[in-house]
Amino acid sequence: MAGREQELSSLGELLDATVRGSGGCVVVDGPFGIGKTHLLKVTGLEAAARGLTVVAGRASVTDQPVPVHLLVNFLRHAMPGEADVEQLAVPDANPFWLIDRVGDLVEIAARRRPLVVALDDAQRIDDVSALALRGLVPRLASSPVLWLLARRPVVAGSIAQHAVDWLAEHVAVRVRLREPGEEAVADLCAGILGARPDASVLRWAARCGGNPKVMENVFSAFIKAGQMIIVDGAASVVSDGLPDGVLAAVHGLLEEMPAPLRRLLEAAGRLGHTFPADRVTGLLDGSAADVSTAIDEAVRVGLLRRDGERLTFAHHVVGEALRHAAYPRPERAEPAAGDVADDPAPRGRLDPPPGAPHSPAAVRVAPSAPEAAVPVAAAGPRSGRCGCDDVVAGAVSRLETTSAEAPRALARALRLLAGAGRPTEAGRLAEVILRRDLPADVEAQLVLELGHGLRAAGSHRLAAGFLRRTRARHDVCELDRAKLDRALADITKRLGGAFPTGPEPRTPSPGCAPGRRPLWTWLVRALAAADQRDEAEAVLDTVRPTTREPCHTGSESLRRGHRAELLAAAGRLEEARAEAEEALRTADPALPADCVPARLVLAHLSVHRGDLATASDQLRAAERLACADDTARMDWALARFHAASGRPAMMVQTLINVAGQVVPDPLLFTEAPAAAAALVRQARRAGLDAEAERAVEVARRVARGNPFVQSLAAASEHAAGLLRDDPATLLRAADLHRLARRTLAAAGAVEDAARSARDRAETTRLLEAAADAYRECGARRDLDRVEAELRGLPAHNVRPLVPDRPRSGWESLTSAELRVVRAIVDGMTNREAASSLFLSPHTVDSHLRRVFSKLDINSRVELTRCFIAHEAVRPALATPRQPASAG
Repeated sequence: MAGREQELSSLGELLDATVRGSGGCVVVDGPFGIGKTHLLKVTGLEAAARGLTVVAGRASVTDQPVPVHLLVNFLRHAMPGEADVEQLAVPDANPFWLIDRVGDLVEIAARRRPLVVALDDAQRIDDVSALALRGLVPRLASSPVLWLLARRPVVAGSIAQHAVDWLAEHVAVRVRLREPGEEAVADLCAGILGARPDASVLRWAARCGGNPKVMENVFSAFIKAGQMIIVDGAASVVSDGLPDGVLAAVHGLLEEMPAPLRRLLEAAGRLGHTFPADRVTGLLDGSAADVSTAIDEAVRVGLLRRDGERLTFAHHVVGEALRHAAYPRPERAEPAAGDVADDPAPRGRLDPPPGAPHSPAAVRVAPSAPEAAVPVAAAGPRSGRCGCDDVVAGAVSRLETTSAEAPRALARALRLLAGAGRPTEAGRLAEVILRRDLPADVEAQLVLELGHGLRAAGSHRLAAGFLRRTRARHDVCELDRAKLDRALADITKRLGGAFPTGPEPRTPSPGCAPGRRPLWTWLVRALAAADQRDEAEAVLDTVRPTTREPCHTGSESLRRGHRAELLAAAGRLEEARAEAEEALRTADPALPADCVPARLVLAHLSVHRGDLATASDQLRAAERLACADDTARMDWALARFHAASGRPAMMVQTLINVAGQVVPDPLLFTEAPAAAAALVRQARRAGLDAEAERAVEVARRVARGNPFVQSLAAASEHAAGLLRDDPATLLRAADLHRLARRTLAAAGAVEDAARSARDRAETTRLLEAAADAYRECGARRDLDRVEAELRGLPAHNVRPLVPDRPRSGWESLTSAELRVVRAIVDGMTNREAASSLFLSPHTVDSHLRRVFSKLDINSRVELTRCFIAHEAVRPALATPRQPASAG
């Protein structure tokens, strides 16, 4: 309520008068978003603090006039058990009898319980409710009843508005809210962000016209997009472009407006910030008088300003959002594979609509929502024919020749990708895979799994197209045909009995849209998220030669960045750092955006080392270059930074904000299984119970949609165990993380289980196991935290935390050397060990030479004997004895 001290003081005096037995009425006028609702809320809280009874509502259609409806609720509270009160709630009662009878009873009850009645959006009130107000307010003026009415300016052309105007002019105190001054705007920014605004934030506040609602939406969108950085208590915006979420917020605003006003604003958005009134008239079909009326309404509600014959958007960002191509929405193109999605799931107010831009340098083609229907080919390839389809086809061919599990891995990856809200990319990948001459059973398996994900994302027509095409094969066995029929029947049921018709999915034109990642990167990401990390690494090996060619299917730095992500997810942090740093050293100056994955990895590793300054630098650099395909990862990177910086509430609300309708991106929960638990942990610290429960709910839903992915099951159990303080569930999550070969995530689950353990000895054992795993991964900041907890435990329960490493013998082996030993003991050759451990054969040879020297042995047979002698009983969080991979 910055800048509203005078209004609050006046309302406080009226509340004091109500406590003393006087009544009154206040009409709060002001344009949209100026803070009327918040003023009513704050005044209601002040009234409750003074011991007044408060009933609040919003003008809408009910069985009774709105004021009567609110007062009947008050009477139920003030006069419980009296039959006469319940008779007032009978629908369709005579409204005039109701008004009289309610007035009589409120006069009696208010003497015992002084009352405040708050009614928001009074501009929407119906005629009967307005007449009830006009009768009740004067009648109760001598009783301790204070009316608070908030409304936007409207034309007094109805009985309802004439009645409210009469109250404002003859009975009520009128409060007109105006745009806050510069000092108040700075205070508002600080209140919204919880930090001191710098010049970049204040510039955006000015573009919002100082409107609190617009500012809150814009800043929330910046936070969600990872474009708001807070360092040393100062908030900075690191983008000059409009954030995605504002477009959805403006769309939500338009939906609240009458149709003529909505059409006017959409047309005006194409004309620029300032434009002649006659030009917008020429763009609309209605008469000049109708357009003039709509303009008057837009000026009255505060969306446009008039200067003679010229009109100007009152809020620069609103006009900018309306100038975007999404307003008016483009016509749907002919459906193509991966491009059509029917029956969209509900979207949050801050979710980007189709076609929303991510940053000035990257145009979003809306892959992230089921309703996206912009053909991939519409935006054109990255550079002519980019060759992505050929790269993916080559990668799939290699997978099929090197792994018998390739068809199942691909099917699960496509299901996961489609279900995570990326049906466009899943559809394109499926088209490339299905061009190959697949056996009927392999194609049926892939299409059935893909269909699960597409239906979960609401892309029913696209799913039906793939299913029908595979069902039409004459060599499909009867069992698979029955499964395809059941899937088609499920789609028909979901659509209310209407079987989806329309053209079959067709192959999209080759090439990727400008500012987008090559298609093969989505295959790598989907395989890694589905715990198919060996297959993801094989894809990266396949694209290696291609990334050195000038066909713009990606650069060497992009490939290395994704490889660094695999290593970091496996907990191999030092190897990930080396790979990410190499990605930056080999960066192509012509493709700077390809360094984003590597920079995000380096930011993540800097957080684990406690080096927040470096993490901040990497985040800023990544944000300037990020494209739409990086949004979920940028969100997660920024959230981790906030958590490490001691801002739990901001960390959570970067990703989930129940009150602000910031909806979590399911792709984040599939690619970062640690996200759900981290959100619950930080939400509990910040007292955000609703957000914690929402995180558990999303993690559970993602896991149910991908029942064969162990890391997602682990994430769901981890988040639920944290929410319930259940050590058994947390240890089960740790086991699942280990099976998914995510050592760092397993360590986090064990650490959480230690804090929930009921026995001190168990706490010590679990913390020591977590410390071992963090030490193995090189997670210095996490290790320091656990060791500090161990030092606080009774000394007899604690073993030495960081013993000096001897120069020889089994205890002298480093974690990297032990991983090589385990691979060799499993029977791998040096080259096979190098491939499975993401190392070069030369590095494996070097590790083995040092191991043989430290153990004073000369053969692999002796190495196996030493391994059996020293590791017969494995530590709680040791890496599984199988070829290591990352994800």
